[in-house]
Amino acid sequence: MHRELIVKTTIAFSTLIASIVLPIAYTYFSSINQDLPETILSYRLHRSIYSVLAGVVLASSGCMLQSTLRNPLVDHHILGVGAGALFAVYLSFLLHGFSSLFMIALAASAGGLFALFLSVAIAEIMSGSDAAYVLSGLGVTSMFSGLSILLLYYVAPRYGPASLMLTGSFIHSRKDMMPYVLAPAVFMIISYFALAKKMNTVVIGDDYALQLGVNPRRIRLATALIVGVSSSLIVSMFGMIGFIGLVTPHMARLFLKTSDNRLVIPLAMGFGSLLLYITDSLSRMVVAEVLGEVPAGAVTSAIGAPFFLILLVKRLRGVQH
Repeated sequence: MHRELIVKTTIAFSTLIASIVLPIAYTYFSSINQDLPETILSYRLHRSIYSVLAGVVLASSGCMLQSTLRNPLVDHHILGVGAGALFAVYLSFLLHGFSSLFMIALAASAGGLFALFLSVAIAEIMSGSDAAYVLSGLGVTSMFSGLSILLLYYVAPRYGPASLMLTGSFIHSRKDMMPYVLAPAVFMIISYFALAKKMNTVVIGDDYALQLGVNPRRIRLATALIVGVSSSLIVSMFGMIGFIGLVTPHMARLFLKTSDNRLVIPLAMGFGSLLLYITDSLSRMVVAEVLGEVPAGAVTSAIGAPFFLILLVKRLRGVQH
């Protein structure tokens, strides 16, 4: 048993480290070999770093929400965080313009947190079941998405890339975005070390957690704040990228054959960074030759939506039986 734990831990952290280092190294050396101008090299390198770090943040966000809410059907996208943050970003564009990334990030964090707490509150009022969380999240997402589309009519003529944020894209990656992408990634990794073991107790049950001296309400509040702010910062820079946080935790649990967050979260981070990097690279290098560049968020949604429907049907069937 101890040897198995060591092996799984090694696999999880090796995958995480490799998924961050290898894509960035590949992008750098392949671009160097092509003898590209420095501006293009810098753009490609930053774009690769952003896609990798965004994958880390979104995957870990999904793990934390699924564990603390004890619901395998949720992630930041399903619960409306992305839509709420995007609405706040568009509102910030109208009120403060596009010059201050700090104001945009601050607005996104406020909007994402508000949408998350609204979804959770409505779900708990309904019944607190898996279906209640999904229906509540879809309602909140639809509301803020509709409002975002209305604002887009005023924002898009002034700031072209705003339309790409509806589906999520790394096309407009810039150097000055680095602090707002690196900070949430580091924050999520630190939170993993601080909360993974405590989240394991919450997964088993509130009574069990209290017996071990863990306050489940505080853990839920802490993870909600962490996930809400971190995922909203990603949305503020690149728009709504859905289903990475839903799919990768299930991939990690299936691969490791365990629900231990100490193992699942780092492996899910690795899967998330690889999946988002590969998706963005394919949309940029392969699909672009046929259709033009497709936003990475559109590809992840096309892949993740059927997966979500399969999970939903299986979960509801299990409840009925």
